[in-house]
Amino acid sequence: MDRQIVFKCPQTGMNVQHRLAAAADQGTETHVSVPCPACTRLHLINRATGRLLGEK
Repeated sequence: MDRQIVFKCPQTGMNVQHRLAAAADQGTETHVSVPCPACTRLHLINRATGRLLGEK
């Protein structure tokens, strides 16, 4: 099942909504590239947690 996530763009500081497709295997931590409408760059987001790569 798809789910909505909200993350903060590290370039602009704006909150961005994105729909993540359901992960095929929930046991691994895979990151997917997400096009950001705020800065037009790609960000890597963890499928399981919805957090940006490198975010603490």
